Amino acid sequence: MSQTIHDILKQYWGYDSFRDSQEEIINSVLDENDTLALLPTGGGKSICYQVPALVNDGICIVVSPLIALMKDQVENLKKRGIKALAIFSGMNKREIDIALDNCVYGDYKFLYVSPERLQTEIFRVRASKMKVNLVAVDESHCISQWGHDFRPAYQKIKELRDIIGNSVPFLAVTATANTRVIKDIASQLSIEKEHIIKQSFARENLGYLVLKEENKNQKLIQIIKKTNNCGIVYVNTRRKTKEVSQLLQRNGITADFYHGGLAQDERDKKQNDWINDRTQIIVATNAFGMGIDKPDVRVVVHMEPPASPEAYFQEAGRGGRDGKKSFAVLLYKPSDKITLERFHELEFPEKTQIKKVYNALGNYFRLAIGGGENSNYEFDIVDFSSKFNFEVITAHHCLSILSLAGYIHLSEAITRPNRVKFEVGNSALYNYQVKHPEHERLIQLLLRKNEGIFDNLIGINLNSIADSLKKSVKEIEVTLQKLKSFEIIEFLPTSNQPVLTYNMDRMHEDRLKLPKAIYLDRKTVKKEQLDFMIRYCESDTTCRSKLLLSYFDETEFSDCGTCDVCLNRKKKSLSNDIFTHIEKEINAILSTKNLNITKLVAEIKNYKPEEVIEVIQWKLDDNSLNYNEKNELYLVN
Repeated sequence: MSQTIHDILKQYWGYDSFRDSQEEIINSVLDENDTLALLPTGGGKSICYQVPALVNDGICIVVSPLIALMKDQVENLKKRGIKALAIFSGMNKREIDIALDNCVYGDYKFLYVSPERLQTEIFRVRASKMKVNLVAVDESHCISQWGHDFRPAYQKIKELRDIIGNSVPFLAVTATANTRVIKDIASQLSIEKEHIIKQSFARENLGYLVLKEENKNQKLIQIIKKTNNCGIVYVNTRRKTKEVSQLLQRNGITADFYHGGLAQDERDKKQNDWINDRTQIIVATNAFGMGIDKPDVRVVVHMEPPASPEAYFQEAGRGGRDGKKSFAVLLYKPSDKITLERFHELEFPEKTQIKKVYNALGNYFRLAIGGGENSNYEFDIVDFSSKFNFEVITAHHCLSILSLAGYIHLSEAITRPNRVKFEVGNSALYNYQVKHPEHERLIQLLLRKNEGIFDNLIGINLNSIADSLKKSVKEIEVTLQKLKSFEIIEFLPTSNQPVLTYNMDRMHEDRLKLPKAIYLDRKTVKKEQLDFMIRYCESDTTCRSKLLLSYFDETEFSDCGTCDVCLNRKKKSLSNDIFTHIEKEINAILSTKNLNITKLVAEIKNYKPEEVIEVIQWKLDDNSLNYNEKNELYLVN
């Protein structure tokens, strides 16, 4: 090793020391141990694989589930002077060829790939030629059918070992996994128990509040004005992002909206304005936040409950990453429960409906039964739903299940800019310019403005080129198409549609099988998650932080003292110290015997009977005490 891990950290990130468990995780990887790292949101998971990959020769393969997250990570690495690229669904064969060649023959340090990409022949052949120093499995909870974002392709990641060899260590990282999911990840990736490094998910500086409000808009304005600092407001539809941001603007708050349907340059501008404090509040769907590390977010407000505690924990955890006091506020009203349950039912359409959507999809693309494997199609779900009389939300959920079952893959919508790469060398290019002087100015501009255009497909801005050459955008497009027809360049026009890929040949709908793990089992898991979120929102007796941590099987924590439940308890007649002392005495007595309430109160002699009864009543409401058939109180484990 020419550089130590601390040298790397200082050179590329400017930090003098690692945080929490980062150094332990990195050293485990450098000792060539397959490792599972569990860090809370904002705990610096990416550094845990980026640093060891930079220390050693070779390239790190990072498996990541989201295109937007991959693109963010690649851009962040490039800004630090580190060579990285990403391959994901929707790229054409030529783009993938170029990228993989660069990984084999270039000096790239990171290759980000979607899990589905690992199964393709083109990837497997090239991966065998790469000098891989580490495989990082990001969002590794996706490997488990018990995880909140189960993705079957993750379960085939372990097959990479057959291609790159068993000596290359695997590092799985996640911020959201309970004991069942942790065991599943470790089992599937053959990670030994001693190499599971878990940092507590507790966030002591984050105060969790559930506010029961019918007029959520009014309460939101009060919260933002009282906080008067940087924040995120999460809503569940794209339409509401704009509506709520306009509401805040009308009330004198600098706000903007963000969702996955916006053009990439528009998203980038909104995101940068917020990061650089030109915008105080960003109102967003859950498309916002992945890969963004803004440390001074003081408040994260959810206008509706997310469908899972994992999603809530991850989104709320974007507050207070600098360690200073921050708040995660969830606005709740009784009708939210009905909405959550309705969404759950919509998420799992009847199997006959899923088969209808699958059949319609083949007809939409005019794809014959028995053909189509590995074919890509730009996909407009609104147009598709309209032509076959499906509700868009129903079609979306049917396609999600078909994707999980492995029949198709539907990428998220991302904006792919116009891209160009020169296909000929300098000599041939010079000869072409001599014969076609009308194209010379465009060629020279492309060469001058785009370093690496002979090696990679480079994104170009047609408006900027047109302005420079005093031509229309249409004239530039026509010229680029001519250069492509003469095989001088590879030119890929812009697109912002999702891409649908057939993973296997289209089959007759009667042959379609939906495995239990991706339908019935997932429906059960999702219902458990939904029930927990409703309990989290409706409980008035259990500390919010304690309740949330219990979902992740962390039970050794005291009440936080800062959530709405703890604050309300402090408003009662008992001080927190008296309450805690009485509770400890009750627990000590009932751990050895069951007693009726009269005898229990009599045994606690240092406090007034009414004080003891208040604590007993609270513990009964909290379900930590209960009565047996003899009307005796006992502890509930």
